[in-house]
This record gives sequence, C-alpha cells and structure tokens, in this order.
Amino acid sequence: MNLLRNGMRLGALLFSIATTTVCTPALAQSGWGVWLTPDASCTGDQAWYGQQNIQSEPTGMRNIAYPEGNATYWARVIDGPIGSTVTIKGQFPAARYMGIQVYDIEHNVRSAIGDQDINPDSGSNNPFRAGATAELGTYTVKLVFGATPATPAPNTIYSDGLTEIGLLYRVYYPNNVKSLIGSTTSPALPTIKQDGVKMATCKPRPILPKSETVNGHIDQYDFTGTIPTDTRPVTNPPSLLLSITNPLTPFYPSADNNYMSALISRQFMTAPYDYNMVVMRMKTPTYPNTQLGEAPWLATTERQVRFWSVCENEPLTTGVTRCLADGQSTPLDGYVTVVFSDPSNKPSSSQLQTWGASWLPLGALTASDVVYDINGNPKTNADGIYWYGFILYRQTLANPNWTQSMAAVGQLPRTQVKAAMGDYYPKIGYCRKSDFKKLGAGCIGL
Repeated sequence: MNLLRNGMRLGALLFSIATTTVCTPALAQSGWGVWLTPDASCTGDQAWYGQQNIQSEPTGMRNIAYPEGNATYWARVIDGPIGSTVTIKGQFPAARYMGIQVYDIEHNVRSAIGDQDINPDSGSNNPFRAGATAELGTYTVKLVFGATPATPAPNTIYSDGLTEIGLLYRVYYPNNVKSLIGSTTSPALPTIKQDGVKMATCKPRPILPKSETVNGHIDQYDFTGTIPTDTRPVTNPPSLLLSITNPLTPFYPSADNNYMSALISRQFMTAPYDYNMVVMRMKTPTYPNTQLGEAPWLATTERQVRFWSVCENEPLTTGVTRCLADGQSTPLDGYVTVVFSDPSNKPSSSQLQTWGASWLPLGALTASDVVYDINGNPKTNADGIYWYGFILYRQTLANPNWTQSMAAVGQLPRTQVKAAMGDYYPKIGYCRKSDFKKLGAGCIGL
C-alpha cells in the first residue's frame, strides 16, 4: 500500500510509538546507525547487505526498532540525484505479506508499496490479489528520486524529495518458516539496478542454531540484572496506546501496519506488589492461515486482517524478545490469552491449554551477554536490560469492512477507542501465578 497514495495524513496520528516511548526519552534514533555496516558475509556495494532476523544474526546488532519476530528485513542505504531511478525486480514470496518501503534518516516511512498493490509482470501472477492462484509470479517496481506526485505511477515509489534513503524489503511469516525469503528462487532476493547498473546481491543469510545467537537463549533465564538508571514512567495496570502509522511514526514502521503498545516493569514484580506475570486477553481477529494453505488475499474478503501478532520487546535497546503470530496462538472460544513472565513463573502446559493461553518470556541476559541499542551501543545486565518490557500488538492490512480494527478506529478520540473496538481491545494487567492457575485471565479482573 503506498502510504501517500492512500491519503494518510500527518494528522492521522493519534498516539504514536513515539508517544509510548515516554518509555524511551533518552533513546536518540537519528542516523542510519547499524544499517551503514554490511553483514559479515556482504560488502557495502551489494544489494541487501543488511539482513535483520533474530534467528540469523549472531551478535544481535540488528535486533533494533521493534522488529516482528516472524519476519525478515533486508535493507541498504541508497543515494541518487533528483530525477535518477532504481529498478527493483523480484518474485512474490510464499508468505503472509511482503512490502518494499522507503525511509528517511530519522527512520520514518516516506513511501511504500505493499504486495497487493504491485502489478505483476506481463503474463505473471500476483498471489496476494483476490482470486489469484498460489503461483509465485514476478514483479518490477521503480524507485524515483524526487517528489511524490499527487497521483503516483503504478508500481512506483519515491524518495519524497530526498537524495539519500533507506530501502527496506520485508517478508512476514513465510509459509515454510525455515525459508526466510519465502521460497523464492527467481531471484531469491529482489535485484536492484541503479541507473542501468545492476548491483550484485548479497545472498540470504541462513537460520542459525539458537546456541549461536544471543537472542536464542534469552527465554531460558530469570532476570538477574539491575534497575536501570534510565527510568521510564509506568502504570499498574499498564496503559495501552494506539499508533496509526504515518510519516512521523518512528522505528521503521510498516506502512501497512497499525500498532497498540504497553510499557511494563518488573517494579510490580517486587514488594509490595509481588506479581509474577503480565496477562493480556483479547478477541482474536480472523486471518488467512497461509501456513495451512489458505490464500493471503482472503483478508480482503472473508477475514478481518492479513496478519496479527503480539510481541514482547526490550525498550532500552528496542530489540524484540519473542513474538506470538496469529497461527501460533491457541484461542479458546475466540479469545487469546498471552502470559508474559520469567521461565520460573511460566504456567504449566496444562494450565496454558485450560485457559487458551500462550507464553512469552520477559527476557533475561546472562552475566556475559551483550546486546546493542538502536545506535549500536553495547548493553548488559549492568544497564538494567529487561527490567522493562514493551508489549507490541500488530495488525497488518485490516479488511476495510471490519469496523473494529485499529485502522478503523484510528481517527476517533482516544476516549472512544476502547468502546469502538469492543472485545478486540486488549485487556491487560499484572497477575500472580497462583491466581492465574485458578482464574486464567480472570486474574486481571475481567
């Protein structure tokens, strides 16, 4: 979906992730940061020299900007004079969603095109369009360095007047989760040609064993760190905030996503509160289960969203801890419950099954672990990493006919959002393990 083509205005923002990051006031995020540095197997003159996926990056340097844990992002910085062009040729992936988006140096989205808005090459197939087959056809998208016209050309994105941009290609939730690229072959990753010169493409980086990534074991330990000096205002119960993506939304948002978020703190897991967990419950939007062979375009006809997920994140670094994608949830009577805790307070499998619940770790580092913030600064337990958590609920490409989506209520006053979303609005609170065992999500006072 082209952000500007679809008339999204600066005033469309109700509560941005920037607002929720009263939780991150000291976290400057200007500059390209780690995206200027190629991956170890790549060079700076190659296409897609930066790949972001917590399963494929051993140091965690690219685990920034609250990424979706079931997605992979490929990026590079490109500069060009006004009037110059870049041609991007690729194959549609077998996945829930794909998009190509343009960002400025402040990490704001300036132009974008999503899968269903891309015309396939002549005689080819776009599997994301209503009624299409599953055949993975090919496409050609043009990036023009220049202002975005009132009526953008088909299959065209723009630098929005900038001469240096970040180009990002994202693939959500591949049908084969072991294929980060979504089973594409011709080509595996889109090719980039600038002013007629084709760049060499860095090959996709493989999924690594968990033992080879720092993120692979952060779900195995209880927190042993310190209270950070970089404090954030928190509430009990946590406050939910809605973000309607627009050109001022930070942290490389997808133009096809909207978000709800909540800042949580271990402060309430100590005396005098002594809670053990955070519990969230909501009615689940319907979605096309592409992992079971359903077509992604069902989100435009029979289903409510293309994709949804709930993620736990670390707000001092903006790194993702773990995510629960729609197809990974275990709803009960149409409602999903998510429990966030340390491993020692994880409910038993039978308790989770009884209450239709899924578990996500709050995250914790070992004494020797090092992670990085969005500016590439190293962080450890001494910095209070994982004292706070940042819960992020995504909805991707909500059906325009669904009136209770984030997108549909985004223009309402804040005081009306909860009532407008009804049971799709999440309930969230702190809870004790013993109370969850007896009451499930009822422990937060439903």
